[in-house]
Amino acid sequence: MAQYYASANVSDAMAKTNTMDAAIKSVNPGKRVTGRAYTVDCHPGAIITCHKALGEVKPGDVLVINGHGDPSGALWGGLMSLEAKQRGVAGVVVDGAVRDVNTIVELGLPVFARHVTPCVGSNRTVGATGTPIVCGGVIVRSGDLIVADDDGVAVIPQDRVDEVIERVNAIIEKERRIAEAVRAGAHIADLIGMSEAIAAASASK
Repeated sequence: MAQYYASANVSDAMAKTNTMDAAIKSVNPGKRVTGRAYTVDCHPGAIITCHKALGEVKPGDVLVINGHGDPSGALWGGLMSLEAKQRGVAGVVVDGAVRDVNTIVELGLPVFARHVTPCVGSNRTVGATGTPIVCGGVIVRSGDLIVADDDGVAVIPQDRVDEVIERVNAIIEKERRIAEAVRAGAHIADLIGMSEAIAAASASK
């Protein structure tokens, strides 16, 4: 997807719902991604399921991996990131552990994870791909729109994309007008209606 959105704007547009746990962070700061989810449900430490998904994912998709928050073994690493780049994968989100961060950074692949560990996952029990999962406390289905950047990861359900993006664009325009006013000397609290509450709280002390 050529158009990028900010996870903060999406979170605002969805009233803070569908925002993944704050513990899931970029391991490659400065990279961002907006793309359709392809879901992966791993048994804890079952890196084999991610290899399965790499053979199925479509160019432009974001692999969203439910590793059940397990920190003991990485579900994603450098060679997998190389293959992902070769296959046109837009990014990777892991509710679990990753490794080979230096290689991920060198490759420039947007990767978001709950944990980083040098230990590789060794479970060979094959899990499911393309099925609904929970990742970072949010239900994700293949085809949902993933918006991820240095602030975190937000998920827009497939059937709400047009509605939410319309709200996001309205937020972007509102913030543009506020920024323009601030550059002209305005106080943000005045612009967003907080000044009266601040004054009332100060007067009650």
